[in-house]
Amino acid sequence: MKKLKAALLVVLSAMAITACTDMLDQVDPTGPTGEDFFATENDLNQAVIAAYGGLSFGSSFEYLGMVGFEQFSDNVYSGSTTTDGSHATWTTFNYDPNSSNIERVYSAYYQLINMCNQVISRAPDADVAAEIRTQAIAEVTFLRGYAYFQLTKIFGEVPIVLEIPDDPSGFTPEPSPASAVYDQAVADLTFAEQNLLPTAAQGGRATSWAAKALLANVYLFGADELGNTSWYGLAESKAAEVINGGPYGLFDEFDTPAENLQSIYKTFNDNGKEHIFSVNHFNGGGNWSDGDVGSQFPMAMNPRQERNSNNMWGFGWAYVYEGIADQWDDADARKDYNIWFQDEPIIVNGDTTSFYNQLNQNRCCARPNGMGFQKFWYQESSKNVNGISTVDYPVLRYAELLLIHAEADLLADGTLSDAGLTSLNAVRARAGLPGLEAGDVKVETILEERRWELFGEAKRWFDFVRKRDILPNYIFEAFGDIVDKDSDGDDNDFGGFNPERHWKLPYPQQAIDRNPNLTQKPAWSGG
Repeated sequence: MKKLKAALLVVLSAMAITACTDMLDQVDPTGPTGEDFFATENDLNQAVIAAYGGLSFGSSFEYLGMVGFEQFSDNVYSGSTTTDGSHATWTTFNYDPNSSNIERVYSAYYQLINMCNQVISRAPDADVAAEIRTQAIAEVTFLRGYAYFQLTKIFGEVPIVLEIPDDPSGFTPEPSPASAVYDQAVADLTFAEQNLLPTAAQGGRATSWAAKALLANVYLFGADELGNTSWYGLAESKAAEVINGGPYGLFDEFDTPAENLQSIYKTFNDNGKEHIFSVNHFNGGGNWSDGDVGSQFPMAMNPRQERNSNNMWGFGWAYVYEGIADQWDDADARKDYNIWFQDEPIIVNGDTTSFYNQLNQNRCCARPNGMGFQKFWYQESSKNVNGISTVDYPVLRYAELLLIHAEADLLADGTLSDAGLTSLNAVRARAGLPGLEAGDVKVETILEERRWELFGEAKRWFDFVRKRDILPNYIFEAFGDIVDKDSDGDDNDFGGFNPERHWKLPYPQQAIDRNPNLTQKPAWSGG
């Protein structure tokens, strides 16, 4: 399927912004744009594509999440000092409301929501056929539902903005309870499910199947976070609908588990059968330094080798904790797929003369017994890692949906059905592992499977967040596994974690300064 084109995305994003009262100059990112747009079908299509561009605005979640939120978990740690770069404080929970990353992720989602609201409010003005108007509104409603799901996962209580305010200078929305934000995400995704087409004209655009799958994810997380156990059954049902009737499947066309795993993040599989919905990146040739509309998350996650190497180097913001090598089953093909081990051959175009060297990472904090992160390297192995990548970020891929189904199936009534077990074992089989028996599967079993399948994809931390009151022992044992894994033994990894402050991010100080009805959370304000 064709992607949304790079040049088109840039031009249309600019048009939708500059033609709409110059949103970049507004004080509040939730403020309005646009008075004289949306007259034609072309206008409407441009505005919808611009909204998709909002998924990557300000690097949003797909970069910040890979590099930042993953460091909150027991998977990876920062390769920088606490003063080096915008992510340096995340491993030790040493951030505050003035963190640039907190401001960027908050603003990015509200600018996305603003773009969506523009289309929802103004599409009736367009001189188009009813089915075209409905499809446009449904696509951006899907994006808005996704944005609210992300916002409540990250911040908890947040303002719900559904309309374009008449007076942006006086627009000061109050935060809504997390339950209301979840309800809004469900309402938006349900509308999208009912009104989107089952197939997309271009890769990267939402479908009714993607809405069903994302609903399953929202219901599972909401069941945990809100204590609404009836949502487990809804999550199971929605996931089963997609599994039984949808067009998706695991990438499994190759002969070995290693080859199949490596194909997940290859650009030839972008928008393929495993990628239910992805943030698309659009520059030219599929490798580093191809353009300026791509993603930096592989760059940030890859190790930083010496710069004269012809094989690879990245920012090296994240390295894998030493203890994971002992926790991860050697029979699991995902282990070597995700981790660079010391002295492992680096194969580039058949050349095996180079080796991974953890001791020569050109970073302050790449610990001698730590390991490099490898998952995103395979697509980029033919060039030096020195720029940005076209590889897409799957918001939700089929392997995760299978695990959502298995977990929801188990939690809906306390037993794992044959269908739920089949979903779980399909993920394990692709990794080269034997199947499990239903009686041996607990919630923790599925969480561990999620950890290994989704390693480095910023899922582990949010599993901790949603299970914080349900499985506290499991979570804090995971924290405890890595507290003293740094080489000098000073307990500086999770030593800064405070449950009252750190399960959700604080509101960015800039947002509070602009909105008198947005009051900082007590744990961050001293109130």
